[in-house]
Amino acid sequence: MFRKYFRWALTHPSTDLEDEKLKRHMKPDFLDMVPWYSGTSADLFKTAFDLMVSVTLFVGRFDMRMMQAAMKGPTGNTPNDDLLYDHFNEREDLWFDFVADTGDGGNSSYTVARLLAQPSIRTVIGGSMHTLPRGNLLIIGGDLAYPNPSSFTYERRFFRPFEYALQPPPWYRDEHIALDKPELPPGVSKMTEYDGPQCFIIPGNHDWFDGLHTFMRYICHKSWLGGWFLPQKKSYFALHLPKGWWIFGLDLSLHGDVDVYQFKFFADVCQNKVGENDSVIVVTHEPNWLLDWYWNETTGKNVSHLIQEYLKGRCKLRMAGDLHHFMRHSATRSEKNNFVQHLLVNGCGGAFLHPTHVFRNFERFSGTTYECKAAYPSYDESTGIALGNILKFRKKNWQFDIIGGFIYFILVFSMFPQVSYRFSKWSFYFKVYPL
Repeated sequence: MFRKYFRWALTHPSTDLEDEKLKRHMKPDFLDMVPWYSGTSADLFKTAFDLMVSVTLFVGRFDMRMMQAAMKGPTGNTPNDDLLYDHFNEREDLWFDFVADTGDGGNSSYTVARLLAQPSIRTVIGGSMHTLPRGNLLIIGGDLAYPNPSSFTYERRFFRPFEYALQPPPWYRDEHIALDKPELPPGVSKMTEYDGPQCFIIPGNHDWFDGLHTFMRYICHKSWLGGWFLPQKKSYFALHLPKGWWIFGLDLSLHGDVDVYQFKFFADVCQNKVGENDSVIVVTHEPNWLLDWYWNETTGKNVSHLIQEYLKGRCKLRMAGDLHHFMRHSATRSEKNNFVQHLLVNGCGGAFLHPTHVFRNFERFSGTTYECKAAYPSYDESTGIALGNILKFRKKNWQFDIIGGFIYFILVFSMFPQVSYRFSKWSFYFKVYPL
């Protein structure tokens, strides 16, 4: 029923009365935002357990990315055939959308997905009205569902809002497993003939809490995210776009960096596929230019080596999520070679909001000086929201105070020595027993 109405809703304007009828008949069963500080959520305890298991057992011992590098497709293709996609490069032009950190609250995720699904959006840019078409390509930068990856969170927090925003094809079945991707629609014999919207996705840290199991099942072995076609077979990829542009989608896992096999693939693409005058967009989940500055550390050394020694100035833009806000920085001057011209963070996929004012003083990365060109929320708005949280946080998360206080009491009380008290008319004695 909802598919029929949404097909109609995407192509025909409706009156307010018809909209109300649709709302009554098709009220979506969306989940609320994740109660991060409730202290009573079983999902949060499971997330903490999964993270402990992942860090303790898998980090440094088992890496799904290395297994992907060794796997061949069912038709005997080499691993690199499943990582490089060039079906876009013969088009005259291409529009793409980028978003990250989806799958928190159903309403917020649906709002973003609905905007991405619109055939076009009219907006004012520079004082004049512009029409922006829907992207031929959607890139999602990780953290698909919160608080942990599971069949329930992926289906209810990620897939459902996107399916309500843009319906999948009539033959789509939720239980279907794609064995030999891409599974092209009927009447389409090759990827270059398909003209509908497509989607490629990299995993974030939350997608790695189960060792990437859920991501592989739902992204690499399904063919549709709502109405977006999913040709992707692995957790990282290289896309050859028109007019000499490329997108490198990197999987940083929980290490914050690419592994050696992934590095080898992208280095080979840089040397043998990317032209001298081509331009590359590097997509990662974490914006290490901001996080490294904030924590005063250096991460992503393999990524930096790839950009500086193999791309050699051809990386025009880096995009990331992880931080749930929007910030764009552009290079102003450089003491040495300028390896990246623009830095962009867009973690506004539907998750809770992160502050921007804490990065107000960021201006240098890899020897290059950058200037902030846009931020949402603005520095002043971000500061105001943070100050308001002094009282609003306590009001909203009163359970966290009670449960957190109780846990703190138990931890502190357990460290107190046991005391034996004996009182006489002239003196009293304290006898301390070791725990």
